[in-house]
Amino acid sequence: MRKFLSFLFMINLIIITEVNANRVIEHIDSFSNLNNELSLNDTLVKKESSVNDYINFYQKYISNIRGHECPMYPSCSNYGIKMFSEYKFVSAFINTSERLLRCGHDYKNYSLAVRSDKFKYLDIIEMDSIDSKLLYKPNNYYFAYADSYDQDSNFQVIIELINNQFYQLAFLEILKYEKTENSFNIGLFANKLICLFAMGEYEKVLFEYDYKCPDNYKFNDELVYQISMAHYKLGNFDLAINNFLNITSLDTNFIITPRQKLLNGLLYANLYKWEDAKDIYKNLSTDFPQNKLFNVNYETINNFKILKEKNPTLSGIISIIPGAGYFYTGHKQTAVSAFVINSLLAYATYTNIKSKNYGMAILTGIFNLSFYIGNIQGSIKSAKRFNLQKKKSLINKLEFNSNF
Repeated sequence: MRKFLSFLFMINLIIITEVNANRVIEHIDSFSNLNNELSLNDTLVKKESSVNDYINFYQKYISNIRGHECPMYPSCSNYGIKMFSEYKFVSAFINTSERLLRCGHDYKNYSLAVRSDKFKYLDIIEMDSIDSKLLYKPNNYYFAYADSYDQDSNFQVIIELINNQFYQLAFLEILKYEKTENSFNIGLFANKLICLFAMGEYEKVLFEYDYKCPDNYKFNDELVYQISMAHYKLGNFDLAINNFLNITSLDTNFIITPRQKLLNGLLYANLYKWEDAKDIYKNLSTDFPQNKLFNVNYETINNFKILKEKNPTLSGIISIIPGAGYFYTGHKQTAVSAFVINSLLAYATYTNIKSKNYGMAILTGIFNLSFYIGNIQGSIKSAKRFNLQKKKSLINKLEFNSNF
């Protein structure tokens, strides 16, 4: 509530001094680099507006005395700066008001963002793309490919390095080893892809496979798996499936390993083709009854289909009663905030009119209208956020069960 009142004071000053809304429509140089939120203002165009001045004043002199940081990323003040810099005044005012309603509430509906020494809850402006480096992901460990025992001590060193997570050193050893090889070494090449993958160089994995792997080796099950994984990490789910289907059609003797099937199930899940994913996990649980994880994935998708998605239109309609839409979509704390703040502002407007204090009535009425419209818009977005977060949660469970 202290944060809300402080920021409301800043918005109050903005409305009074910003007579011409065009003064606050400025272009942002860049907001894509989110590595350091404290330097966000340095990425904005230096041309100043009263909005930036007031919000900067809030950040420097008021925010620090509140006792805690904003739990959202970007913070509400930085969110406001970007809104007022890129959008028209009315739209920015409504969206910033709606963000204040949600700040610090219902954390389960947001993804975790990794900051320097803490976690925050990711909530960027709708039209912005998410930097994958911001999202929290658990550590993954990758192990060397060793189809057959190789007596070469150098090759064994490479395997040891990979298995002990020294991927960069292993990659350098592979580059040196390749210069001494007169022919293509499938084991060496597979481990090269594993190193690149472990270092997050997914595009380079695809490049190596496309341009440096002989055609007669491209149907190797290990290489096909590595390529499918690289496409998965890049979000090329359709491309990964089409590439796999193309390989299996060209090579009828291609052996589909259980882990490749697991990955295919994940690919279909990310495309929200739940029935295709369910069929894969069902077949796996039938073929390998001793592996309980396959059946767990099958049951996980079955249980998910029982959960009904929230209807954004219905959420918007019922939010005519402030907070009702948020409550419907599981944002219960935000629902309380929306109801209380809209009620207080409506009461303040009513009492000001009753006491013939028309200046304050207009001001509180503007705030009330902004938070009320923000409540409706936010309720619609909350339904979409709820549905997306449920799908992400399911996919995360499938990934965890599949050791991805």
